[in-house]
Amino acid sequence: MNITQTDNIALFLDFDGTLVDFADTPEGVIVSPVLRDVLAQLSLQLNGALALVSGRSIQSLNALVGLPLTMAGSHGAEWRYGDGVLQSAALSNPVFAQVRTQLLGFADKHGLIAEDKGHAVALHYRTNPDKQPTLEAYIADELGLDQNQEVRVIRGNCVYEIQPVGVDKGVAIARFMSSDPFTGRQPVYIGDDTTDEDGFAWVNAQGGVSIKVGEGPSCAGVRLSDTGEVLAFLQLQLDKLRQLDDRTKFGVGADR
Repeated sequence: MNITQTDNIALFLDFDGTLVDFADTPEGVIVSPVLRDVLAQLSLQLNGALALVSGRSIQSLNALVGLPLTMAGSHGAEWRYGDGVLQSAALSNPVFAQVRTQLLGFADKHGLIAEDKGHAVALHYRTNPDKQPTLEAYIADELGLDQNQEVRVIRGNCVYEIQPVGVDKGVAIARFMSSDPFTGRQPVYIGDDTTDEDGFAWVNAQGGVSIKVGEGPSCAGVRLSDTGEVLAFLQLQLDKLRQLDDRTKFGVGADR
């Protein structure tokens, strides 16, 4: 893992499947006190250069995490620095607006969990796995979304997410890296799903470290097995940062 300098990284973290295990419903996931404390302490040690980058809305992330962290929600369509003002991309896409209405109606008819994020729609079939072929046929064949130039279909872990073209996690990370406290640091991104590949690709191109959680093809350079290993990795980085901080306080040269 080519982290060149522990105290000069910009840490970007996916949420579901990376920091927390999946649950039957999006709001059913559990954020442990240990994880919450590690995130808070890492953000402090990195002078705020830690961000959550998720397909969830920031409202959902904020409710679950309960920390004033920098966040990108809806795959980067909305973002917030610390506990600052929520910002969003100006999206005017009438094709997506029509598709959104169709997808929400389909979800209601077939008993699927739908997340209407405004900038994206996610249809979950974790509790109804037998509905996946029907959902695939509707999206790919009936609506023909794979050939639609205005929207993008992301097939994730028991979820189909549809969003306007031009929004992805690579764009979200690039936006953060263009301003303080992230600029000039080495980007490190951890994610688990197909939605994270844009983030991995951008980080790789910048000489950063991309970390894939779990199995499956990926352009990420490093692998961790599950959320437990992610937490262990984050705790290790926190320990290194604390050691560097202690050495600095006592005027001892630090091996980074």
